Amino acid sequence: MTQCPKGDHEFPVEDETGAYCAEDGVTLLWRGEPITPEDFTPEPHARRTPPPAPRALGQHPH
Repeated sequence: MTQCPKGDHEFPVEDETGAYCAEDGVTLLWRGEPITPEDFTPEPHARRTPPPAPRALGQHPH
């Protein structure tokens, strides 16, 4: 069983599609293979430069 992230208990409803806790209003949906610690390892080609600064309101790009 999966622990509810908001409560100190297991999800009361859990099946092959997800889990639901009415008490805390939390729904988890399973999709794809379970994640592993390697899924959180940064990729070597990750963005290293900051994104461009947002334009001030009212300025048009043309």
